[in-house]
Amino acid sequence: MKVTTLHKEDFETQCKILFSKIGSKPDVVVGILNGGGFVLEEYKKTASPNIELATVKLQRDSTKGIKRKSLLQKFLKASPNTLLDGLRLMENRRNLNRKQKEIQSDLDIKIKSKPEVVNTILILDDALDSGATIKSVMQSLQKQFLNSEIETAVISWTNSKSIIAPDYYLFKNTLVRFPWSLDYKTKSHG
Repeated sequence: MKVTTLHKEDFETQCKILFSKIGSKPDVVVGILNGGGFVLEEYKKTASPNIELATVKLQRDSTKGIKRKSLLQKFLKASPNTLLDGLRLMENRRNLNRKQKEIQSDLDIKIKSKPEVVNTILILDDALDSGATIKSVMQSLQKQFLNSEIETAVISWTNSKSIIAPDYYLFKNTLVRFPWSLDYKTKSHG
């Protein structure tokens, strides 16, 4: 597995490529925060004004812990990319060996559109790892929108053995360092 860095301009370009792959015209687009929120922001730039946009927040426990440790964040910013790539690969292997995260099907996703007028819902995220997060969002939406088709689009599908596969993706078996990643450095500092 490789690690790649997307700087802001690269991320914007990759989003455009991802969106061009989407064959359907969604009525509702849901971004999974935090990373999927950035993807949703790019989607908004070209979205039709009659598409409803919504967000939902789910986050890995490991990410929550890192964000609270400012000393660790400073260490990550000062470390060379080769070390950071190795740490990303180690974290990925550890997460793959862990018990699958439990699927949450009781999420509160606020969609204003009436179920009878929603044909297609698109879920956006930056990466699909185990698939548990996207599956949780899908199941929650399926309860509200029984007759709607639900599609998924991500920049990176990091684990081809995930519990679900995305409908649209750009990178497969690749860990992507995004501009909002804790170990991201600007072009001039990386």
